[in-house]
Amino acid sequence: MPPPANEDPFPGPQDGAAHDGAPLSRRDEVLRSTVRLARLVFSAPASSIFLHDPGAGSLVLEATSDPLEDHLLGWKIPDYSGIAGWVFQSGEAVIADDLDHHPQFNRDFAVSTGLVPNSIIAAPLETGGSVFGTMEILDPVLGSRSATAVIELVSELARQCSAALALAGELPGPPARHAAAADRLTALVAGLARTDDPSAARTLASLEEIASALALRKG
Repeated sequence: MPPPANEDPFPGPQDGAAHDGAPLSRRDEVLRSTVRLARLVFSAPASSIFLHDPGAGSLVLEATSDPLEDHLLGWKIPDYSGIAGWVFQSGEAVIADDLDHHPQFNRDFAVSTGLVPNSIIAAPLETGGSVFGTMEILDPVLGSRSATAVIELVSELARQCSAALALAGELPGPPARHAAAADRLTALVAGLARTDDPSAARTLASLEEIASALALRKG
């Protein structure tokens, strides 16, 4: 259901949404590391993560791949809107190109942020079969990758993010619900360690960065 006519469909960030130089929380460390890695893997200019606010029925922009874009943090869209909303509702990763003619693309929101892509790949963040957010990569360079390979890679990045959040104790719901996510992360690390793929090495480096940050906080 669309918002009432007198309601701003794309409210700007709420007070305190940007970090303003304050230390990042464990959740934000995981999210920011994930969007940086996604941008590097796909040689993209930008990547972002939206998390669901069920009380407001919104997707909230919680991480961007460039600290210069932190002023966008806290921006909201309805959870049915745009590519992010499409992926959130369907629970399926997508490749969306030719966005000028894509029925789900929310150009008004893109223009309001100053970032108007030509293509987007996106994947749901989920735990226990429940989607709690969306990761998007704007204008990715796909090279010779097949559509299947792209979907598998962006989905794996999203799973890595969900599993890392589970280990950090930052997923919604009781910790016991996320045991399977932690097990998947352990299996992912083992699999990555057995391959020489450059993307795997970058993923491992990202996980090591997250682990180091969490160890420092616990210490």
